[in-house]
Amino acid sequence: MITNNFFKESVVPLYILLGFFSFPHLIDDFLFGIPEEFGISIHLTQVLSGIFWVLYALILKGLVINKRWGLSWGIFMGIFLALAGILKHIPLIIKPGPYWSGWFSETLIIGMIITGILLAVSGIITLRAGSKPSLDINE
Repeated sequence: MITNNFFKESVVPLYILLGFFSFPHLIDDFLFGIPEEFGISIHLTQVLSGIFWVLYALILKGLVINKRWGLSWGIFMGIFLALAGILKHIPLIIKPGPYWSGWFSETLIIGMIITGILLAVSGIITLRAGSKPSLDINE
């Protein structure tokens, strides 16, 4: 039976898994010119990717030390990355022809979307239950 503890204990692993998909996908975006589509220079793109990494790490710290703000921002990050993948990349994937580097790029995007949605759902359930994320499965 799935309990609130299941969702509570799944938030941190899902957030780490989201990083597994989103960081390589960020590199994929750079390789295939996404920043240029938005008129962003290489230097600004590099600065923004550094800021993204730092924010991601701070949110992870908030999750690990059981802070409510960490959970809230983790939910936001899951929703943001899932929506970005759905709105920007799914329309490109379903077009005929190869998509970027093929199955690997598609796997990163699909993994990011699914993990982001699962993280958001687990985080919202955890937040509504009034608990905080946990790494301790014996808690």
